[in-house]
Amino acid sequence: MNRYTIGIILKPHGVRGAIKVGPMTDDVARFKSLEKVYIDNKMYKVLNAQISPNEVILTLDGLTDRNQAELFRNKEVQVEKADAVKLQEGRYFIVDIVGCEVFVEDKSIGIIDEVLQNGAADVYVIKSKDKECMVPALKKLLLNVDTENKKMYLDKKVFEEVVVYED
Repeated sequence: MNRYTIGIILKPHGVRGAIKVGPMTDDVARFKSLEKVYIDNKMYKVLNAQISPNEVILTLDGLTDRNQAELFRNKEVQVEKADAVKLQEGRYFIVDIVGCEVFVEDKSIGIIDEVLQNGAADVYVIKSKDKECMVPALKKLLLNVDTENKKMYLDKKVFEEVVVYED
């Protein structure tokens, strides 16, 4: 994937084409440094970004009235992978984690189907053909995460302590 989704357009803001965005990022301030975004694969220059804790108001070049902005409701705001924020070591974008094959002691236990965010720690939902389980994204659990090759290796002892199987 060449782009990351960083927000969802909630609704227009005002009458001059600004849009209210629900951020999907840990670092809401990152919107201040955006020069361009993509909506429906079309690039828009960012003219202004106003930040509040739960939303961002973006003014984009080419969006000049409320009617135009209304057409963007519920669409994704994306950035190119090269423009994405740089993550600290041991941190990963959810889009890079989903689809990883998960191994415990070199035995494949399934594929990460979803990442749940509960505020404390992310939870990986791992599905195989016959069962589903969930594990928290703990440093001590993750032995190796290879997002390039879509593989994740977990510590067996920690895995056995924290895994929750779906009935």
